[in-house]
Amino acid sequence: MKWSKIVSNIGINIELQPPACFLDAKGNALLDISDNWLITEADDDRLKIKNVRTGHETVLAKDHIHHYTSNPHRVTNGREHAFLTLLVQLYIQNDRITIKPCLRPGERLAPPTVPEIVDEWVDLMYPTFNIAQKLGIDPNTLAWARESTVATSTAKGAAEVILIPESSGKLKRFRVRTSPESMTLVRRLLPR
Repeated sequence: MKWSKIVSNIGINIELQPPACFLDAKGNALLDISDNWLITEADDDRLKIKNVRTGHETVLAKDHIHHYTSNPHRVTNGREHAFLTLLVQLYIQNDRITIKPCLRPGERLAPPTVPEIVDEWVDLMYPTFNIAQKLGIDPNTLAWARESTVATSTAKGAAEVILIPESSGKLKRFRVRTSPESMTLVRRLLPR
């Protein structure tokens, strides 16, 4: 791969091989779409790309790219297209992009399996100390959070939902029925 060829093509539309894998809120793969991406920035060891359809942006390191292949048969607004064969699989879930190494260049890598989460309904007096001890965490960091705040707190990195692996491979989540809304057991995280 000639890195200088890629760096000189800022503004060109590319198709990723393998295409980015879009995931739903639960982490399950959605239909495959081979989107156009735009090379927006490039330097000696990194390439910034933007999904033309969704607006997602990410950075690829030089060692994420196996090779660049031109596509002179496809032209948009006077610009040719190209293919970028990757050594990584991009996963897009909501606004977040993560990557995993591919087994072979350009070969799609299925998303990690998503374990099923089962709810265990308990009362507010449930002994959370035992859970903290089992997980090896400070029991003072555990708290019951209103359902409406859990998603925001976890997205901001202020908390994480407590999930206990079961022998069946499922994950157990602890919940309490309260009014006006249910609560979930979380671990409060310190700001980084």
